[in-house]
Amino acid sequence: MNKSCVLITNGNLFSMIALGEWLAQCGKSILKVYVTRKPPSSKGNIRGVMSMFWNSGFSYTWFKIWANKLFPMKLRRKGLPASVKDYLHLCGYQTPVETVDSANTVAVVADIRSLEPDYLVSFSATHRFKEPLIESPKHGAINVHYGALPAYAGLSPYFWHLYNGESSFGVTLHQIVSKLDAGPIIEQDKGSMEGARTALEVLLRMAAKVSPMLLRFFNGETTLEAATPQDPTGRSYFKHPTRSQMRQFRRNGFRMMDAASRKATIDRVRQLVAHASTMVCP
Repeated sequence: MNKSCVLITNGNLFSMIALGEWLAQCGKSILKVYVTRKPPSSKGNIRGVMSMFWNSGFSYTWFKIWANKLFPMKLRRKGLPASVKDYLHLCGYQTPVETVDSANTVAVVADIRSLEPDYLVSFSATHRFKEPLIESPKHGAINVHYGALPAYAGLSPYFWHLYNGESSFGVTLHQIVSKLDAGPIIEQDKGSMEGARTALEVLLRMAAKVSPMLLRFFNGETTLEAATPQDPTGRSYFKHPTRSQMRQFRRNGFRMMDAASRKATIDRVRQLVAHASTMVCP
């Protein structure tokens, strides 16, 4: 695993869950982490929260606040990690982690270029990347997206897969281009939606695909050179749901989360903690 990279991510609890195995095994290859928080994507931004509540209603907004603020606080009170930074430190890495409003700034792009990473890795970053940032690594920029691109580009695919009654979901590793979620596909992995009744359960199923996919790339089993262009005719793009869509979601018997899916989230964090030392590269 001699490929180096810079990671750009929102750095939150669910990014930690998705990236955990990869972080543990490839931490020495990560030269720096940028955590992006550009408003109104930040759930701590009052305007962003109020806008989401106005458009999507209480249950969707509450799920976002719970996932990004309240549940991580609970985990930390239990002595458990709740962010990408927490988990890197748990694994014994001293990887620099810097929080920025945007990774597109001249200063960030210059810093990345000075580090000379082979790749830029994006996961759940809060904004679109501009050309100077995309071109900053030596070999290319890649992103992992929850959805079988070109379908399900955009936001909250774990919600939309349930809403649309899909029988399966996809997770896609693709090259980053200036158009959001539109770059050539390096790898796509699918999973079953059978029995899923909450968006959180689907999110956890999707998250389980992310680290194995990145590990295959960093092990050389998949490559950027073999990426396949997306067929734009199959593209679909989703935003946050409206209040009426949330009402239909509930009428169909779905929920954003329940006690079982919350427990499964804690169990996954505890599994990452238990295996941190064994997953770390020598």
